[in-house]
Amino acid sequence: MHILSAEELFVKANEAFFDGDNDEALILLNQAIDVDPEHVDAYLRRGSIYQKSKKYDNALADANKVLNILNGPKGTRSLLARANLQKGMALFCLKKYKEAKESFEIVKELNPTERSLATWLRKTEDMLPISDQPTPAPAAPAPAASTPTPAPTTAAQKEEGKPVAQTPVAPTPEGVRARHEWFQNDAFITIEVFIKNVKKDAVELNFFDKSLSLTIKMPTGSDYSLELDPLAHEILPKESLYKVLSTKIEIKLKKKMDGIKWGMLEGEDEIVNTMANASNTRKAKDWDKLAREIEKDADKPEGDAALNTLFQQIYGGADEDTKRAMMKSFVESNGTCLSTNWSEVGAKTVETKPPEGMVAKKGKV
Repeated sequence: MHILSAEELFVKANEAFFDGDNDEALILLNQAIDVDPEHVDAYLRRGSIYQKSKKYDNALADANKVLNILNGPKGTRSLLARANLQKGMALFCLKKYKEAKESFEIVKELNPTERSLATWLRKTEDMLPISDQPTPAPAAPAPAASTPTPAPTTAAQKEEGKPVAQTPVAPTPEGVRARHEWFQNDAFITIEVFIKNVKKDAVELNFFDKSLSLTIKMPTGSDYSLELDPLAHEILPKESLYKVLSTKIEIKLKKKMDGIKWGMLEGEDEIVNTMANASNTRKAKDWDKLAREIEKDADKPEGDAALNTLFQQIYGGADEDTKRAMMKSFVESNGTCLSTNWSEVGAKTVETKPPEGMVAKKGKV
């Protein structure tokens, strides 16, 4: 009997993970780690599953285990960056924002292009109090192109209270600005972010139960970010998806509760209606009235073609009882009567009723 190696078990675990079977993936990853207690990728994959399952303490433990392993010869910059990123994410979810930021700063030094790093750094800084934010060093004023460089401010000038030039704040690059719109159906919330000519590999999008984080690396070197946290209702991250098109990025969030109508995209939203209730408020069609209206047009010199059109228009949108009434009345009356009332024609044979002034002829036997 062939005993699977740690790497073979890890490959099977990855297949289960990408198929959405996290339980099977965890079993295989645990087996891989039992075979090789220093299998870094197995710990990292298991930590990501713990993170999605909201088992943040377990995710943090796996990240620390990887960092301990990487103190030896396996400690490549790429693996160290991934482990610190996972550690920072777990710390953030445990609301240890200062420690999380320290981990993200390490990632920034090891691999500044690590996917989703910019998003997590920004989210962490937003959660830190002002006192914990780094104080930026004062910048020297930029000289104007048409004027000579001013001499440094002297101590005498400071004492006299003369103003010192300040560096203007650069505006947000025009290419980074974008608008987004959203709409919904029974199953999905669709968000459209209107940015042109974005490359697929420049897009980083993370789905969570009640939030999403979008980061786009722009050709100018700047980042565009869209953070929706919290969403009005829960979504299913595994069934949510996105497409990068030439004029926009289309994001489809799978509703956790199908049929619920979201009143807003973000924030606390009370469930006031369902998509089904909204559609059920439509008035029932009066098929007899429709038949009379179409019949007026059918009287125009179109002959059998108009009658066929009349029949098809009504029949195409009718319910089963209406369809049965139409077929029975039309056939039994030799095409001289068309009724949509099954309760009227279902219990008796429909007689032939030729137009006024005409006589029905019996067919030859």
